Amino acid sequence: MMINAKEFGLKGKHKWADTRAMQKALNYAKKNKGTTIYIPQGEYHIRKPLVIYEGTTLLLDDKAVLKRYGKDTLLKNGRCFKSYYGYNGNSHIYIAGGTFDMNGYQYPYNNTTMCMGHACDIQIVNVTFKDVVGGHCLDACGVNGLYINHCKFLGFNDPDGTRFFSEAVQLDIQVPGAFPKFGATDGTITKNVIIENCYFGNSATPGMQAWNRAIGSHASRYNQYYDNIHIRYNVFEGLKQYALTSLKNKNTYIHHNVFKNCEGGIRFLAVKDGKNAQDLKGNERITQAGNNLNIYQNQFIGKMRKEAIRIQSYNNIKHENIFISQNDFDDKSQRVYLRDIKNLYASNEAGITFKKINIE
Repeated sequence: MMINAKEFGLKGKHKWADTRAMQKALNYAKKNKGTTIYIPQGEYHIRKPLVIYEGTTLLLDDKAVLKRYGKDTLLKNGRCFKSYYGYNGNSHIYIAGGTFDMNGYQYPYNNTTMCMGHACDIQIVNVTFKDVVGGHCLDACGVNGLYINHCKFLGFNDPDGTRFFSEAVQLDIQVPGAFPKFGATDGTITKNVIIENCYFGNSATPGMQAWNRAIGSHASRYNQYYDNIHIRYNVFEGLKQYALTSLKNKNTYIHHNVFKNCEGGIRFLAVKDGKNAQDLKGNERITQAGNNLNIYQNQFIGKMRKEAIRIQSYNNIKHENIFISQNDFDDKSQRVYLRDIKNLYASNEAGITFKKINIE
């Protein structure tokens, strides 16, 4: 079944009517699972978070814009104070087309565009994310099966310089402090991810810049691993930190990407200590590293202040099974730093500087 959001009172450039109409359409889809909501060409102002439910498809015209006119997120797949556990929240959600504009120039408040948690099968295709302040374009926290294709992630602002770790796409784990929107902090982790054919860079909006990070994680717990992550055929341009930061991943495939004029390329880290090394009961545990990292046929363009590839662990705990091959480095400033690795295959491309420490 397909419905048109205008049937529910969508007007355009009217934050009260547009917000009310969109939520009415989403509520209708909640009661009629399998519904596709069509949003026609136009600019629609959203003053508070929209909630999308199980089995809903949100189809935007290519010239449709949902624009934030408030301080909160634009879209989330759950409600505050409702219990969601594991991957049993609102799932099988498909979002295609249009622009989700956080309107950071007019509303310079720290928040995230889309918050998807405790879910299976989230697909986002041909969507433009724009002008985020402080937060993320997408916070995927406890998602099993995330597919992102042909999306653009444009424009970020970090006004006080404290959000250097913000990723356009955050792959997240449900633990205290990681995902404040809704759901149980039960350690549910994001896994089975494909991000392909996307562009990460700046917008033309005054005061915005390219992202600090494009894709990554900055939360973890003992024996919880981000798993089966595929990042391929993307372009990362002008990013201010490492474009990719993987934190204690298993089975990660990074290939056929272009890193253009970024401060750094790919960083693969273990978890050393502190809260990220705790178990789910809060007990201190030991350092843990990743396994089965594959980096191949990527292109690195321009000067890099940080490494093109940095793999690092701690406390003599080693990453295992690292494959690096057939990458193209075009500037002598680009370096590869490899530390604490067991079972390494790395082809030494001409002109690249390798630093290897504690490799078996």
